Amino acid sequence: MADDLPRLADLPIPDTVQPGRGWSPFMLEMAAHIAPKHILTLVDRFGGQDIYVPIAVENSPFLDVLPADTVATISRVYGRERLKIPTAREALARARRAPVIAAVRAGRLTRNEAARMIGSSRRYVAYLANKTNEADDAPVFVPRRAVDNRQIEMFPEPPAPVHPD
Repeated sequence: MADDLPRLADLPIPDTVQPGRGWSPFMLEMAAHIAPKHILTLVDRFGGQDIYVPIAVENSPFLDVLPADTVATISRVYGRERLKIPTAREALARARRAPVIAAVRAGRLTRNEAARMIGSSRRYVAYLANKTNEADDAPVFVPRRAVDNRQIEMFPEPPAPVHPD
């Protein structure tokens, strides 16, 4: 199972992410207008770039990354401005590792598995899980079972119960 665990960069940004440590003042300002998950999605895709925000939503570079209503809000608030999108590595890492830390607390992942996933040491994972309140409200990461398409599924559906008549 260890080889098929995703790495930190492959983990999704949780829907329940909240602004916190690692968030720049610009990101906190944006949080007043759009959802925190959308801010981290924007930062993940465009971090480190200067992006011009057009007034016309259909010309926005954010359309293929964010929902249309969020792009419209960005255009309304920041239209005709050039935005310096921060890299926000710490905020992204904290958001992505939160479900993994929650899974360690719930007993769904071992500390070793979590350390491999987030690119950290087992000791640091133990510290995050036991001595911090990081990921207290995060959803629990559920590892998926690896499927080998070369093998047939032995029990595709549970058998129907038999009722004596």
